[in-house]
Amino acid sequence: MKKFILCCALIPFLLAQSFSQNTGEIKGKVYDSQNKQTLPGAYVYVKVGDNMIGTATDINGNFTIKPLNAGIYTIFYKYTGKQTAEVKDVPVDPARITFMDDKYLDDTVFSVGGEEAVITAFRDKIIDPEPKITIRPKEIKEIAGKNDINLIIKSMTSQVMVTENKELYFRGARNDNFVYIIDGVKSPDGKAHIPSGAIGSLTVYTGGVPAQYGDFTGGCIVIESMGYFDWLNSQK
Repeated sequence: MKKFILCCALIPFLLAQSFSQNTGEIKGKVYDSQNKQTLPGAYVYVKVGDNMIGTATDINGNFTIKPLNAGIYTIFYKYTGKQTAEVKDVPVDPARITFMDDKYLDDTVFSVGGEEAVITAFRDKIIDPEPKITIRPKEIKEIAGKNDINLIIKSMTSQVMVTENKELYFRGARNDNFVYIIDGVKSPDGKAHIPSGAIGSLTVYTGGVPAQYGDFTGGCIVIESMGYFDWLNSQK
């Protein structure tokens, strides 16, 4: 009975650990553009379908939005008396933090159509010491042989080779010395059982693999499947 109770107690913990490894987060800081002071209480959020996931900035203007499934988001910044701001094409990767540039909010400006919003594009500044390359559906569509995952991976880095039998291997490593992680789960047979059109993000680690994925001298391929709303956006 004690063993059964212990197992039941561990299930929520294990699920939480697995979920945290498959999600990422966004961090940033908000300022008042007029006095250059931090702006506590600003609401910062992303939209997932009709739902909003967000938070209010703390006393120092900092915010963290989590957990977020891997994908591409638009971040909205709102504060009473300030212009609404948007930052588009913000990438979120599993088990990673996306750091935003400091956001300065201007006083509200109204036009004939109503309040104007300040819209900008994301500038990548992810703190990422591990040697890795990540691509998403937009880049995959431009790759010759985009229907073959091995060819997609080969096009990402010169460290990856494909044999005449179309087997994948990392330069200087045995053919079987790599691993696929799909939605946080290791592929048991070392193959990616997912169509290329369902890929939300594909990351190739050629060294310095994060601890949660194990110890691999060859490399690691991490694939996150495309969420429903990401798929809808890709069809536009």
